[in-house]
Amino acid sequence: MGIKQFNYSFFFNHSINAQIQNKNFPIKTKNNFAIPIQNHTGNVKIVKKPGIYNNIDGLISSKKYKTSLSIKIADCVPIYLYDTKNEYYGLIHSGWRGTKNKIITNTLNIFFNKFQSSPENILIVIGPHIKKCCYEVSWDVAQYFSYITNKNKNKWLLDLSQEIKNDILNFKIPSHNIYISNTCTYESLQCESFRRDGKKSGRMIGTIQYAK
Repeated sequence: MGIKQFNYSFFFNHSINAQIQNKNFPIKTKNNFAIPIQNHTGNVKIVKKPGIYNNIDGLISSKKYKTSLSIKIADCVPIYLYDTKNEYYGLIHSGWRGTKNKIITNTLNIFFNKFQSSPENILIVIGPHIKKCCYEVSWDVAQYFSYITNKNKNKWLLDLSQEIKNDILNFKIPSHNIYISNTCTYESLQCESFRRDGKKSGRMIGTIQYAK
């Protein structure tokens, strides 16, 4: 699979390095990263040093701790967050379960309640993921969401990025502070996709770190 690099550092004015890279990228540098053991939860943790964090799908750190964050993705939604004033940043893995469990809401509650963030200072990137065009689900999943389109009697198309954006807008974060990638991991052969390739699928690595 020819995985290309996606770089969203521009959206954070290059104060933050935010990328999705080849799955082999972290092997030589994994000791420098906080790495979550992802279970499609709504669990978010503030981390102050590199290491393995069990049963976590969202990580937060800051310029003070200088800890690089990472997640693995292959259709689920990578979400990058940065508060430009207090210099906290986060990286979230949000599949349908994480979206249902409001992991972005849990993350933003930490930013607002613990860090006293202001809406206008938060920048958010929603990275490549399986888009509505290709994300067919049954009612057992569709029932939890608002942004669904009935495809036929038993199937719906789910728009995860709009679900997540709606949760973000509930915090009064300006719409222009949110960037949504138009890349569908299912459609793009440059991306890993579990829905497309099943057990043969690899994983892409999302990373975020404070620019030195």
